Amino acid sequence: MSIYLVRHGMSLHNIFDKYLHKLMSMEEIPVSEREFIFSISAKDRKFAEDKKLKFDLRLIDPPLSELGIAQARENQKEVNKLDIKYVFVSPLLRALQTSRFLFETHPQKTNINFIVVPMAREVISSINDLPYWTLRKTREEFEKIEGMKYDFSMFKQFEKPDLYFLYSLDEEEAKKAFKKIEENGEEKYVETVQQIMLEKKVPGHKHHCKFESYYNARKRGILFADWTRKFIKEKGIKAEQVVLVSHSSFICHMTSTEFTDYGRVKDFAKPPFAVPYLFDLNTVPSP
Repeated sequence: MSIYLVRHGMSLHNIFDKYLHKLMSMEEIPVSEREFIFSISAKDRKFAEDKKLKFDLRLIDPPLSELGIAQARENQKEVNKLDIKYVFVSPLLRALQTSRFLFETHPQKTNINFIVVPMAREVISSINDLPYWTLRKTREEFEKIEGMKYDFSMFKQFEKPDLYFLYSLDEEEAKKAFKKIEENGEEKYVETVQQIMLEKKVPGHKHHCKFESYYNARKRGILFADWTRKFIKEKGIKAEQVVLVSHSSFICHMTSTEFTDYGRVKDFAKPPFAVPYLFDLNTVPSP
């Protein structure tokens, strides 16, 4: 049983990372995005290069860059050959936009169901992995796209849909986060989570935190794979008619076979940017 995996196209925070680490020059960055990149890297260069690179609130839930949109559109020709019925999408903006631009010219796009799946979100290790818009705004933005049907019904299960990402954390970690957010006010949840992240930085690592454990991410990946198998069986469709548009870390945890001695996963699929990658779900062991 195989589905197609798609990692989102290059986002603004991907470009910022590449520029900061001298993997991309300012001349290679689209003109319309240079001011944003420069505003962070020039004025706050020391701040950004310190241990807060991925905790700047200006980089929360970043959209696709022009390069990311181009990546998605460059692959339309190949994607248009596929008989796709369902596309599972992460709720984060860069994944939603990738699904839009990847399928916008698909000959069957009006019949494709784009299901926004909360557990397909990215592993939370930086401010980039949190939603910026409220769920209502995100839903309104994508439900109005002509000829494409985005289904947000899976969020009805949550008492607080805007905080959907907390419900799939370890139970104790989720309780602590909900408590702090309640104390500080739900409208300031981003700042509260940012503070939690800064308090839980991974020792010796400049960018990442342990807001979501690798174990939890792996568990979530297995749950998603099992849910996908059941979905395919219930709908009576072929696995090759399903696409997942998500994130590199989540895809790694979902497709991995085991943990290393350091608590990280290994033996995982490594799909390139915005390119369909056929993956055998049966290789993912159940709990």
